[in-house]
Amino acid sequence: MASEGLLGVEQGRLVERLCGEWEVRVAEADRGDAERALGEVYDQRGWERPKVVIWLDSPLAGAIAARTLLYGHRYLDGDPEAGKGWVGAATARLDGAFGTFDRQEPSEFEENQEYAARWRLPDVASAYKLGYDMEAPDLQAVFGRVGEPAWAVNGSVAVRFQQEALGPGNPELFAQVSAAAHARLLEGMRPVFPAERWEAVSGALRACADAPRPDHWKQWREVWAAARAPENHALLILEAVRRGDGGPLLRLAPAVGWWWALNEVALLTPPPVEVHTDGSGRLHSEDGPAVRYLDGFAQHCWRGQVVPPDLVDPGWSAADIAYGSDEALRGRAAEGLGSASYAATLRAADVVPDLRRCAVERLGWARFAAEAPLARVGEPVADPADPGCELALYDVPAAVFGRAARVVLRAGGGRSGTAVLVPTDASDPVAAASWLGDGAREPAQEPESLARIRRSERLREALAWLDFEMSHVSHVEHVEEVHLDGGARLEPIGGHGTGGTYFLCGDGPRRPVLYADSEGGYQVMGRDLTEALEFMVSADPDGGEPEKADEEAARELGVRLLSAEEYRARRRQAEAMAAALVPVMTAEGNAYEYRPTTWFRCG
Repeated sequence: MASEGLLGVEQGRLVERLCGEWEVRVAEADRGDAERALGEVYDQRGWERPKVVIWLDSPLAGAIAARTLLYGHRYLDGDPEAGKGWVGAATARLDGAFGTFDRQEPSEFEENQEYAARWRLPDVASAYKLGYDMEAPDLQAVFGRVGEPAWAVNGSVAVRFQQEALGPGNPELFAQVSAAAHARLLEGMRPVFPAERWEAVSGALRACADAPRPDHWKQWREVWAAARAPENHALLILEAVRRGDGGPLLRLAPAVGWWWALNEVALLTPPPVEVHTDGSGRLHSEDGPAVRYLDGFAQHCWRGQVVPPDLVDPGWSAADIAYGSDEALRGRAAEGLGSASYAATLRAADVVPDLRRCAVERLGWARFAAEAPLARVGEPVADPADPGCELALYDVPAAVFGRAARVVLRAGGGRSGTAVLVPTDASDPVAAASWLGDGAREPAQEPESLARIRRSERLREALAWLDFEMSHVSHVEHVEEVHLDGGARLEPIGGHGTGGTYFLCGDGPRRPVLYADSEGGYQVMGRDLTEALEFMVSADPDGGEPEKADEEAARELGVRLLSAEEYRARRRQAEAMAAALVPVMTAEGNAYEYRPTTWFRCG
């Protein structure tokens, strides 16, 4: 453990000990010790310890139980004293619920509720909010040692159990989970109430279980507000080191997922019994749920993207992917995932292109091309770089990526079945297959034009006029981790004043330049860095005339100003490359939206 970061030598030794203890606790979660630690958490908050701790099998079951405890007193019949006792026992404890975070003030709706709450689930702890330097070597060492489980870090699990509660995609499973949750409540709540009140309370609990699920989103909102999200493991350890001891949360967290702290009752849910991820650590499974809990509540994901179950098993057909309407696929996804609110999300966020893209990957490009079928461009040709391999170029319907694209498929040879997305103006399968480089070769060297700019302060000043900041290019980071949909290399080379990032794409002979803004949009700037710079210094013929500073920047950078005709031609070339250069958010699997004018000069 490095001593020149946040921690000293002695603290480094404590980190090693706490990490070792953590790994043991994760491997052998001890519910008894977790309950004792929970009592200590209550003590630290100045609360009276809960009389009962009830374990539910999934966060969905926990949410159902929490709603019953928060609102079940309304089912009481003729026993007002029992109602008072119920409300007192089942009031959410929120003081200090969010650790070192500043809690938001209650909204106008919330301030008249029986308890103060936030309507959304708390975020997983943020290193930035806690004031940590994310680049500190000791912080990175703790993250590398402890890690964060994908089911806790990825907020989609929380979204799924919320939406399954609002509108079950699997009503039969919801009924089973609900029945089990209420059975646990009946078993666990008995010690909270005097014997003379138990008949009324148990009758109300049964009424909650037997009644149709109420469509009261405001009540569910309070349930989400009262939920405590899984803790950030690495930050828990660092906070414990700052205090000089482990603390109860380090014993509680390995055994607990989402949980609810009430006055006399605590509801705990365990981590999932099954979690699958891809090589990048994203939630992913090719033949079933990526996350599954003991009671059957599950979530399907494809490389981090939440998808309906039937997209994974048995998979969507090629014809549906290529030619099904957005509305039909949106309805299919909403039905599979449940909840009218999710249908609204599908519509507002327009994630259908993401679902189509995932569905193509699930099916495989070769099968998709054969079964759609895709229209072939010209005849297949032999691949000179791979004996026995044949290359074929196909048109991809615009619906798949939201715009037209082409794809080169390999058949035979060492990489049979692999695909390369290529520009829509590609006509030669051999040239198209290697336009971003060949994955079997060494990465391309840095363009000489970029190396020259790095060496020259004068050239960097010229770029600054274009809002292309390269003074700290070795530390350029985009606002979030992204990758190219086709898998080619994406290298950040500069930043924009608004938070956007410039990237070189692939390892091919020209390496196209991509600009990704900070709001989920992207634009292709040129087929190489020189073209990108020419585009940037030239004025849009439909928006104004060149400025003197443009001419000076062009002269300094050794590029030329484009004529109006050339400028429009470059835009068309960029459009042709757009579907083949789609950046995707690595953590969640959502693709960026192509916005041909998202880049602009701040000055």
